[in-house]
Amino acid sequence: MHHKSLLAILISSALLIGCGSSDDDSATDVSQPDAGIPTTPTTPPVSEFDQQISGLAVYQGALSGATVCADLNKNLSCDSDEPFAITDADGNYQIDWKSEVETPDYYLVANWQAATATQAIQARSLALKVKNPTNRAAPKAIVNDAGQGTLIASPQYNGAINNLTHIKQSRIIEMMNQNLSDSDISQLSTELDTLLAILYQLDANTLYSVSAEMSATASFTRIDYVIAYLQQVITTQIPNIIAAEKILAATYAELWQILSDSGLSIEEFFSDDAFTLAINILFSDSAIALGFTELPIDSRILSQNDWDVVLGNIINDKGFTNTLSLTLSSDLSAFSMQNADNTKVLVWVSALTGQALAFESPIDEDDDELTECWHTTDKRWYTEDNGPVTEPSITGNTYNTVYAGTNVPITIDINKINNANTSDFWQSVLNTSPEMLKLDALTWPDTLYSLTITQAEDVMCRVVEDYETYALSSFVTEETLSTTMVAEALFGFYFPLDIIIDEEDQTIALLDSDGNIEQRYQMTKSTSPSDQLLIKVAEIVEGTAQEYVYPDYFLFVDQQLMKVELNEKMQTSASNNVSVTFDNNTGFTQTLYQHLYDQVNPLVF
Repeated sequence: MHHKSLLAILISSALLIGCGSSDDDSATDVSQPDAGIPTTPTTPPVSEFDQQISGLAVYQGALSGATVCADLNKNLSCDSDEPFAITDADGNYQIDWKSEVETPDYYLVANWQAATATQAIQARSLALKVKNPTNRAAPKAIVNDAGQGTLIASPQYNGAINNLTHIKQSRIIEMMNQNLSDSDISQLSTELDTLLAILYQLDANTLYSVSAEMSATASFTRIDYVIAYLQQVITTQIPNIIAAEKILAATYAELWQILSDSGLSIEEFFSDDAFTLAINILFSDSAIALGFTELPIDSRILSQNDWDVVLGNIINDKGFTNTLSLTLSSDLSAFSMQNADNTKVLVWVSALTGQALAFESPIDEDDDELTECWHTTDKRWYTEDNGPVTEPSITGNTYNTVYAGTNVPITIDINKINNANTSDFWQSVLNTSPEMLKLDALTWPDTLYSLTITQAEDVMCRVVEDYETYALSSFVTEETLSTTMVAEALFGFYFPLDIIIDEEDQTIALLDSDGNIEQRYQMTKSTSPSDQLLIKVAEIVEGTAQEYVYPDYFLFVDQQLMKVELNEKMQTSASNNVSVTFDNNTGFTQTLYQHLYDQVNPLVF
């Protein structure tokens, strides 16, 4: 039997409706299809497109046996229903699959179990309080603590998967998550390409084509490490997406110089707390200079408020105020400190032999003698007021200046001690302090600033127009000046009967009325900062106390000995010479001063 098609029926119905209908019951009947034969609408066949992506996966060498997938749902992981391949021994892979769209949009993800040697980048994120913090999350490490490695890439770089593609794609994803405009993303992306090409020393045209050999070089992996570290440190604070690369580019030369001077590997370098702080200071200075942040990126770096406290204490005409100086060694302990209004100084010295001296003396503002110091470049004496002016500067946690009247650099490095009462450093100081001082009984200010002072060269000074001189024979020269001649000039009262002189050892012994040795002195010859003969005469004492003896210095000039002061180059050691300064807004200076006074019961002058 012949039946009309469904399409024909529908067309007929449409024509009838279009022509109008009648209420007449004799309207034309429309034949229905035979109910015995069901009809099914036809569905056009689904088109499938062959897809293929191949490339090279590397990270500190070829990634062998890594799983590489086409991340079709862009969740940055390889799901079980997504096409994948396993890399060969050289890191090559090829993924083949079919898709319903001709040009699918996807990421490339490589996963592997890293060997111990590749777990190099273990950067730490600093939990800091900063002004206007962002909501950016700290990025995940490429290799996590469990040794699971993950790299991502855009397929646009001929299937390349490496650290550079990972940086680029991570930044692009972050830009999109921040809903940046297409033009902003394009601009930042181009800028990132330029920065990466500079940092990795690569051709910008082939930037993301990284070979296995190249990815394993020391110069390449150290950039990987520092970018990962810096990104961890700043990411939660600085909103600029490519700030890490900009900061690193700005500090590139200085960073590698510090690393080279340290003699350490990149991993050792960043595991050393002192170097980590130094690098954080370098990065922080750059971040502030670039306008990324107003505050330091590390809580141990001095802010403007910190500098106001420190400089207010160390730059004044009354010495270091609100400051405790401690000497802690095996056979000698000492401290010195000024009271809160800087009118008195309290000093205590104790030797291992049980001998101790404590005294309190007034600070006489009119007692300062006018001195002048030798300027090695200008080769003349300058006072503090008439010499060349060198403006001080601050770099990171260091105050840079020169010794007054000279060109000798002085640096004061400040170690900011947060939460001092629980700080390991400060607790170690308290534990090595003499028990009688009972420093651990005090509640210290939350923030202390430990000072390390370095003087680069010797400085020679004298009292202006009132320095002492000692006449010598007119025929004496630098070569013929002997210990006996010096002894006769300086110790005439004992000469010649009550004195013993050893020319070979250059020692001088003074005798009392019974013929016993009362004092012994060592004479030493050297060259002064003015390139003239300098005579040092120091009393001889036992043990390490010798280093705390203040010697006398004499310049040999015009057949006479001229009394001078020699401030030798030095660096205070944080282990046995500790100076800490603090904010006195709670009156802690007087509390500490009175506490020390009560413990040592000083002589009062």
